[in-house]
Formats: sequence, C-alpha cells, structure tokens
Amino acid sequence: MERMELEKKKIYMERMKYRASTQIALEDDRNLQDNKPDITQILGQKGYIRLEELKPAADHVTMKGKLYYKVLYQSDEEQSICFVDGNIPFEEQVYMEGVRPEDLVQARWELEDMTIGMINSRKLSIQAVAAFRLFVEELYEEELPTGLAEGRDSEKGQLQCLKRTMDVAGISVLKKDIFRIREEMELPQNCPNIAELIWDEIEIAEMDFKPVEEKIFVKGEMKAFFLYEPQGDNRQAQVFSTVVPINGSIDCQGCSEELIADICYQAGQQEIEVHEDFDGEQRIISLEMVLELYIKLYKEEKVEILGDCYGLFQEAAVQTRESEYKTMFMRSSGKCKLAGETPTEGIPGSAKLLHAAAVIQKEEEQLTEKGVEVLGAAETNFLLRDEMDGRFYRICASLPFRYLLESPGTSAGGCGITIEMESLNAVRNGENWEIKAVLSFGMSAFRTAKEAVIQEIELHEPDAGSYKKAPGMVGYVVRPGDCLWDIGKRYMVSMENLREMNHLTKEEIKPGSKILIVK
Repeated sequence: MERMELEKKKIYMERMKYRASTQIALEDDRNLQDNKPDITQILGQKGYIRLEELKPAADHVTMKGKLYYKVLYQSDEEQSICFVDGNIPFEEQVYMEGVRPEDLVQARWELEDMTIGMINSRKLSIQAVAAFRLFVEELYEEELPTGLAEGRDSEKGQLQCLKRTMDVAGISVLKKDIFRIREEMELPQNCPNIAELIWDEIEIAEMDFKPVEEKIFVKGEMKAFFLYEPQGDNRQAQVFSTVVPINGSIDCQGCSEELIADICYQAGQQEIEVHEDFDGEQRIISLEMVLELYIKLYKEEKVEILGDCYGLFQEAAVQTRESEYKTMFMRSSGKCKLAGETPTEGIPGSAKLLHAAAVIQKEEEQLTEKGVEVLGAAETNFLLRDEMDGRFYRICASLPFRYLLESPGTSAGGCGITIEMESLNAVRNGENWEIKAVLSFGMSAFRTAKEAVIQEIELHEPDAGSYKKAPGMVGYVVRPGDCLWDIGKRYMVSMENLREMNHLTKEEIKPGSKILIVK
C-alpha cells in the first residue's frame, strides 16, 4: 500500500461557533422633576440600548447595560413643549452552551417594543422588550486538494486525475471596529438662537462601504431633526432639520479593492451639544456618534481541485469528506410601498406636519425557494403644530408589511437584512390622515454548496486473479449516463488511450456509440 501525497490550497472560512438569544422585559415608573410642568399629552418617545459589559464565562454570558429613554410631551400649564429622560439598568445571564471566558462574544440588539404611557399628569409608565442575539464566530482553514505532489508516480502515467473548478468565497478579514461621526450644524439666518434643545431625531441612512488598499471608505447620509426653545421673548418652540453627508474611512489591514464588503453597523454612543458661533451666539449644534461595525471582507476565486483519480496498474482507494462552503456573493434589494389611515379627531384643520419618524419592527424572516420573506410593521409617529395657537399634536399608525427579497438558492449572510424608511408622509383627507411610506430593503446573500472533496488516496496492488482474467480488448456500447472518465476508470485505461483508439476530440460521448477499449 502506498499513500499519495496531495498538494492543497488553504481557504479561510468563518463559521458560527456558539449562539444564543434572549428577551429582557424592562419597566419603570418615572415621576416628573419638580421643575417640570404637568403632562397633558405625550408627543413622542424614543429609546436605545447601551451595553456596558459583555462578559463570557463557562457556558454563559453576563450582560450589563441600560435602556435609555426620552419622552416629548406637551403641557397646558405654560402652553409649553417639554421632555423627560432617564434610564433603566439591567443585568442578565444568558446560557450559551460551549462558550468559554477567552471567547470574543458579539451582540446585536433591538427594541422589539417600547410603550410609554401616562399614569397621571406627574407620572409615566415605561415598558419595553429588548431582544438580544449573542454569537461567537471563528475563522478556520479549509484545505482543498489541487493535485498530486510533484515527482510522484502520477508523472509516470500510473494515475489518471480529474480536475474540476470550484467557485469559493473565502474570508480575508473578520473583525470589529468603530466609525466616528463628528458634525457641526449651524442654524440658518432666519432661525433664532438656541436657549435649550428639547428634542432630536438622528437617522443614519444609505450607508456604503468600499474596500481599498488598507482602508475602507465610508459613505452615507445623516438626517437630523431638532426641536428647541429659542432665546428672547418669543418662547415658542422652533424647528431645525438638515441632511448632512457622511464621508470618511477606517484603517483595515489586509484590505484591497478586489475584496467584497459585507459590513453591518449599529449606532452606539451619541452626544449632542450647543456651541457658540464666531459672533458668540448659541447657533451651532455639534454631534458626535459612534457606529459599531462588524466587518467581513470576502475574496471570490475559482479554485481548480482534484475531483477524482484512478490507477492504471494499481487500485486507487479514494477517501473523501463533505465540505460546506460559500460560493458566490450577491446583494439583493428592493422597495415596498405602504399605506394606511388614521382619524383626524381632535386635530384642527390648521395643524401642519412638522416631522415624521418611524420605528421599523422586523418580526420574522422566512427562507423560501425564491428568497427571504420579511414580515413586520412600521410604527409611524407624526408631529404636527397648529399654526393658529402653536399647540402640538401627534398622530400614530402601524403599517404592516410582507416583502420577498428574491435570491433563489441563497442563504442570508451574517448581517442579515437591513430595512430603511426611504420616505414617509401624512396628508389630511377629510376625516382621516392618509399615510404613505416607502421601505427600502437590502440583504447580503451567498450561494452555498456542499462538495465531497478528496482527503487522501491510497494505492493498492490489484487482485491478481481478477487482473489476469480481464480481457485485453473490449468492445463497449455507451449507455445513457456514461461519460468517458467513468469508462476509463472502470477498465483502468488512460483517457489518452481511449481518445486515440476511438479518434475522439471531445469528452462527450453519445448513448449507443461503440467504444474500443484496449489495455
């Protein structure tokens, strides 16, 4: 017996090592500070999770963090618009079988639901459900056989080798990083100076990541909305909104233009302050935000591997193993129109729309033969103001959606699906407000494949009796499903011999054809 030495090419892949998910219910009752006026009507709410600690131990992970919330409300006491904010701390142990203290645990989270209501004019009830996905990914080497080692018996024609091509998407970079956004936004000339910021809505959209040499270029846009109390005698709340382009880069060792980026991001820490301009007036709003990035960079290549072999004078015992790998990377995208109505009861006809916002709640992803179907709802919130008396109003509507991202034969990538609100508007129509929205969907996807790859080849001396009884010449009639390789392997005849003896210029043979086999 002789074991053949194989040449192998290393391809780096990533795989999920451990994963776990959990939901945390958070609730609190919040009394207003003494200097805050009574609540008449809630106009808006927002919340976000900040993880402060993610500590793995044997078979479990400890999470510590806070839910930060902010509520916008109107008070009839001083005909004013005000806010109240706070946080709810949490600590949770999540069971994750197999995880160890040295593992790098990643986390994704979203607020699946947050409800803030009035208990009375001085007290709020905050209830929320936060969903967390924890996971540990690892890099591993996949060795693909590309041929027999040089100088072996294959060079003397004792082995016949069949090559085939695999399309492989191997990973080149897998890491965490951050991208800092620093912007200063100046009020237009017709806006009064700022006494106090009351409310802000910051939306990051249309993010694009482009790999270049040792860097990743980042491009997108930031939509900012501010409500503030002005300086001077007129204390009526003012509105300022703007769209700011995002441009920048992050260093990334091993990055190059040929790589394909699959990067997901999550907004982290955010700080907003008001500063003086060159004239000493409070007209500059500065923002600092951290985007937490989870970076995967892939390299697509065609790899010619050793698919099969057989011996001419010895029997070749081929041992294989199943390999699962990513092949072609693709992006799937699409848009979905939503519509709904909500009553105008209690809202005067002179009320005008100031700002529209939405929280997109993804409820389910279903993998189908045609692609991935996404189900969820857009929870919309509109802020209006009566031009006659300056009073604010709020309208809300839930717009359910079901959308198919077409990508047959693919599986969702590591970052899954992104959904952004492309446009959102509300128009009064008689006794109702008509709400229209457009959602933009995006998904990173791969075609995945399983392949039996050769692990080792052993050569054995053939059975002497059977070998002697085998005829030296055979006339063979091609049957359906036959190929030239299978015939050569069955009779231990070289491919060159078969082609020369039968004057074949192609590998294809037709059923019913006659093949002469001479050993």
